Amino acid sequence: MDMDTGTITAFMAIGSIIFLGFFGNVIFTRYRIPDVLILIILGMVIGPDIFGERFNLVSHDALEAIDNFKELFLSAALVIILFDGGLSLDIRSVIESMRLSAFMSIVAFFLTFVTIALALHFLMNINILLSLTMGAIVGGTSGAIVIPIVSKMRIRPQTKAMLIMESITTDVLVIVVSLSLIRVILTEDLNWVLITRDLASKFMLGGVIGFVAGILWLFVLQKLQNQPLSYMITIAALFIVAGMVELSPISSSGAVAALAFGLAVGNRQFIKRRLSNISLTLSSNVQIQQFHSEITFFVRTFFFVYLGLLFRFSTFTEIHLIAGLLMISVIVLVRWIAAMLALKLGNLNIEDAETVFASMPRGLAAAVLATLPAVLLADSAIWDPALGVLILNTTLIVIFGTTLLTTIFSVMTEKGIDSRQRKELRKRLTKA
Repeated sequence: MDMDTGTITAFMAIGSIIFLGFFGNVIFTRYRIPDVLILIILGMVIGPDIFGERFNLVSHDALEAIDNFKELFLSAALVIILFDGGLSLDIRSVIESMRLSAFMSIVAFFLTFVTIALALHFLMNINILLSLTMGAIVGGTSGAIVIPIVSKMRIRPQTKAMLIMESITTDVLVIVVSLSLIRVILTEDLNWVLITRDLASKFMLGGVIGFVAGILWLFVLQKLQNQPLSYMITIAALFIVAGMVELSPISSSGAVAALAFGLAVGNRQFIKRRLSNISLTLSSNVQIQQFHSEITFFVRTFFFVYLGLLFRFSTFTEIHLIAGLLMISVIVLVRWIAAMLALKLGNLNIEDAETVFASMPRGLAAAVLATLPAVLLADSAIWDPALGVLILNTTLIVIFGTTLLTTIFSVMTEKGIDSRQRKELRKRLTKA
């Protein structure tokens, strides 16, 4: 059967994206330049507003068809990326960094959230509740972007764990606080009990269920370790657990459950020592981690390209750019304050503090939530249709800007590590 032109173009585009993702990974390994920004820019370039329509790559019609499956694709990508992040974490580092990650999550999120809201309200005359909603949408870092960058950086395991846990925590805070503010606008009723209950449910239940499920899955893997496809079925278990915790009456976070599930599976030796009276004889975690790193590479490559596709340059105005740059400026300032506090309170070295400052990217949660006000608040008395485009475009500017800054600062941190290592080597050689 002969393929039509559209199918051939799709095949070539998919192959090219995978190649670029692979070489982006090689570039990071060799030059310490994160591939996230490269993939987002690729998505912009092949999108309909630049080359997509002109060269029959991704047309507006094709993008609308893709958008029908957006929620499924983005949720699946997030679950797989967070699971891979959990696999690579040392649970002892997570425990040691828990106090600092909780502090960073709360301080960085609420300080960013409130400062952005006040800036938008007083400088751009946007309604205070809508300003708070916009601040909440971009208030937290993105686990989907932080994890691939931080996991490859040469910093202490405790700092990696702290930044990953912060990104997961603020992802949940972004979702709960943003949706709660939209609910307040619609009902004109601020229910702190409901918000607190939602937050507790998202964190506690999802984490506990995911971790317990991961421990139980280790025993399943023990029975299946000589069977074909035993690692592939772990993906099936992951999606079942992530989906189950989202259902009522649990109504928790599938993302948190995915991270906890990966944390349990990736720390078999630690769990075995804690369950010394139970037989756990899995030979190695290496094959599981290698297999899932391949899947994660494929999924996150297309995830970041899709983030680039979200940009609709024909709708951008100067006001959007000004608002976006204002929000980025606040994020950078708050991140610097948080990094200085972490340096003093967390006993970090200079590389760790620089990485804390660099880890400011916004991503998946912000992109998805930025589309909701136009849908949910359309009949509200304070809503103006122009605000829908403003919120989406400023959020996309913030995502791109913070990812760009994260890339630049991460490269600078890695170069600083190289420089310090060379100086230490010269000192040792001189003394010898």
